[in-house]
Amino acid sequence: MRLFIAAELPEPMLDALVETQAGLRDTLRGRYVAPDMLHVTLAFLGDVPGALVPDVVGVLEAACAGVDPIDASLGELGYFGRPRKATLWQAVDGGDALANLAEAVRAQLSLGGFSFDEKVFRAHVTLMRAADLASVGELPMPHIARGPIDAITLFSSDLSGPHPVYEPLHTVRLG
Repeated sequence: MRLFIAAELPEPMLDALVETQAGLRDTLRGRYVAPDMLHVTLAFLGDVPGALVPDVVGVLEAACAGVDPIDASLGELGYFGRPRKATLWQAVDGGDALANLAEAVRAQLSLGGFSFDEKVFRAHVTLMRAADLASVGELPMPHIARGPIDAITLFSSDLSGPHPVYEPLHTVRLG
């Protein structure tokens, strides 16, 4: 199974992200991420045998133990990659608390013997892939919202169909 651990976003932030996507649709071509798939990835594990999912759940529970909900807000737009085929994202500011949680998840994964993508954690929500930013002079101001992040979920990701499908396997409520 292809697995990742992500922070789920509160409704006000999801609504603002959808509004930002809607405002971009007239001027920006690419593959927009479906609203029900918007999240902040804390750790990407990649392929893990299904029999080890309970162990990953244990890691997630340990990493989130005693963690309070995280006050977060949406920030500026940015992108990874080349302007003609970019990954467009919106920043998420969760202060030290969100970065510390990502670090705790990754530390517990390491202790559990799980490998994961060790790129530096950058709190963001992917809004679109294969975005053609070359024809857009300046990225617009995104919609901004804030709210508490209080759900951390282990997801499986199925890329075999025309669109990715994320299935929640286990959710830990913070606080």
